[in-house]
Amino acid sequence: MSSLLQPLVVGKQLSLSNRVFMGSMTRNRRVNDCKPGSEQIQHYSQRAKDGAGLIIAEGTFIDWQGCGWKWAPLMITEDHAQAWEKVTAAVHAQGQKIYFQPWHLEKNHSVVAPSKIPAQGGKYRDLPGTPGHTHHITEIKDPRDFVNMYRRSAILARKAGFDGIELLAQGGYLSQQFLNSRANIRTDSYGGSVENRCRFILEVSDALAEVFGSEFVCIKICPTDQTNDSVVTFEEMQDIYTYLIEELVKRRVGIINLSRRGANHNTGTGDFFGNTTRPGEFPLPLGHDPVMDFGPLVKFPNSPSKLMANYDYTVDEADRLVRDGKLDLITFGRPFIYNPDVIFRIQHGIPFAENDRGTNVHYGPFEKPSQKYNDWPVAVS
Repeated sequence: MSSLLQPLVVGKQLSLSNRVFMGSMTRNRRVNDCKPGSEQIQHYSQRAKDGAGLIIAEGTFIDWQGCGWKWAPLMITEDHAQAWEKVTAAVHAQGQKIYFQPWHLEKNHSVVAPSKIPAQGGKYRDLPGTPGHTHHITEIKDPRDFVNMYRRSAILARKAGFDGIELLAQGGYLSQQFLNSRANIRTDSYGGSVENRCRFILEVSDALAEVFGSEFVCIKICPTDQTNDSVVTFEEMQDIYTYLIEELVKRRVGIINLSRRGANHNTGTGDFFGNTTRPGEFPLPLGHDPVMDFGPLVKFPNSPSKLMANYDYTVDEADRLVRDGKLDLITFGRPFIYNPDVIFRIQHGIPFAENDRGTNVHYGPFEKPSQKYNDWPVAVS
């Protein structure tokens, strides 16, 4: 039996039937006032029925200002929580668990950021103007206001029946911006030193733990990230993420989800996700793997936290790493789009199906929300 199919207990209370997580993926299909509907109930419950060890729901915006996708979901008001409750109930009916992922894109009406520094990308999705409103930036006056936004969304998520929560702290979004000396030049207690630049994420983590309990908190980070102008030097990366991970483990967060996106040895596969090569002025040591580099800070004897990894792992590679004691858990993302039966395929040694329907599978456009969303076939053993 694959080591990925072995059960696991996170902390003292979170029992998982296997070690395979369905990763959070933006699918841009919330056409009902940005609330989940019947299509989402079907989508998540089908993958829960297959036996995904835990599902992490797609990134969900926690404030009107920080939402930049037309049809991504929201968790701002009670009616959003009520809509999500139908999704969590459907997943629980299949005997599985689901986590909430709060998301602040720091862009919509006006850009808010740690400091008034525009992203080099300039133009922003779906909004008019050149170079786009990424050049109209408002520096955050009090980051604690945004910590409270995360806390508020977590309270709503718990009301909606989510079992836990994953903080997205990568991809150049608001949480990661505070870590980055190229985006954060603040002179207060949230900028400058490594400790200060980690303060925002740690305060958000503490707020989420107040709501769900620390063992039901997962933190998703990508030290080698270069998406959305998030790249930093190798030296800065080592300093920031060593301190951040050590502090998260001290807080006994349940899971630290490490991504290897942007690492030299891993160029990505498939669709428009293929090219993740780092800019030449920010080199990494040859063959550097951030999961193997930072993983021992999480995975050691009697560690209170579990180590999960993501980004372009094969089943065989993930199985070997879990079997060899290098990982506790694995996240698969895109395979869960094209394979409603990921666990069945692992159980029976059936290769994952590949995407043969084009790049609009991920974000659209589409004629109806279920198109290329709930119409993928399952394998036959």
